[in-house]
Amino acid sequence: MKQSELLFRNEVCLEDQRKMKLAYCLISECSQEGQSEPYYGIRITKHLGNSEETEEVNGVSYCKETVISMIKKLFQYEVTPVHLVEIVDGFITQGA
Repeated sequence: MKQSELLFRNEVCLEDQRKMKLAYCLISECSQEGQSEPYYGIRITKHLGNSEETEEVNGVSYCKETVISMIKKLFQYEVTPVHLVEIVDGFITQGA
């Protein structure tokens, strides 16, 4: 069963004065029934006007603290859903 926990929110004022809202969530899911240790992923949702865009990366790590650290960096740099996969791939490659 997949669970999602909202960790951070950003509201960014764009050049044209519109407000973009970003939500950063920790996803936890057990890969197999009966497995007690969940693996963790990341979801970013962007709200702009009446549109919503979401992207998620599942199974990033079994270490919750590692994934929370990644989410904190994504939040600090106001990363949008379109860049999530590429940036998480970079974190994993660098061993962040």
